[in-house]
Order: sequence, then structure tokens, then C-alpha cells
Amino acid sequence: MKKRIFWIGSFMILSILLVACGDNDEVENPPQTATNEDQQQADENNTNSTNDTDTNTNTGYGFTKFDLDADYEDTNDALDVDYENEKNDKMEASYLDKSQDIDLNGDAAMEELDSIFSSFTFDEGTPEEEILNTITEAFNIPEDAQNIELEIQFTSGTEKEYRK
Repeated sequence: MKKRIFWIGSFMILSILLVACGDNDEVENPPQTATNEDQQQADENNTNSTNDTDTNTNTGYGFTKFDLDADYEDTNDALDVDYENEKNDKMEASYLDKSQDIDLNGDAAMEELDSIFSSFTFDEGTPEEEILNTITEAFNIPEDAQNIELEIQFTSGTEKEYRK
């Protein structure tokens, strides 16, 4: 009986530790920055989509996935921004910028990223150089940065990669 209690107690403690130590990038309170026009466009896109099961939480950014990585001259993996707005209304965000001492996940990351993402006016038809210049300015990426890689999935479903 004592062994059984020991194992059950050990299992419970281990479970609690695993949950507490895990990275939680899930956004519980997503921003609602979309205008009525953005919402109408998102609704039209979702209606015309081949996947008409669940819809994305509309943030009005023009993209559902955003993955930015950059190395600086003296720091590898200096900037790492990940955002994903999945079809089941699950949103995840993380924002790491070693040069600015930023390391945020979930709601805290989304709060910071929302102001940056909301300023973007590009879409999938915007020239690569313009998008990279916009990103460089928005995230204060130094001119001597190396290996800037950006992957975006636009709300239309189009995925594009940009490199500098």
C-alpha cells in the first residue's frame, strides 16, 4: 500500500512539474484589431476557402503565420519571432530578441507583436525587398544582421519565404 501511494504521489508531482516547466506560447486573449472591412474580407476568404470547418480569429494582420529569424554579427539566433493563428481559433506567439533583452511567450508576446504587426501594410503581392525593409525597420534589425529569414502564410493561404 505504501508503494502504491509513493508511486501515485511521485507521478502527480512529476506531472505538475512537466506542466509548469513547459513553454506555453498559446495566446489566451488575442487582440481584436480588425476593422469591419478586415472582418468582412476574412469572412469572404473563409467562405471561399476549401476548408470551411473552423475559422481563424481575425486580427486583421493579413497573415496567419509569421516566422522571423535573424543572426546578428556577434549573436546567433538573436531574433526569433513566431506567430501562428490556427484554424481552430488557437493562437500561439513567441518573441525573442536578445539585443533588446526580450523573451516573451503567449499573451505577453502577442501584446508586443500586435503593435508591430498592426503597422504592416504589405501583402503577398508586395516586392520582397519592400517586405524585408519593413520587417528590418519594425524589429530594429541592425544593418549588419546576417541570415534574415522570414516565412509568412498570408490569409489567402499563400506561403512565401524571404531571405536577406
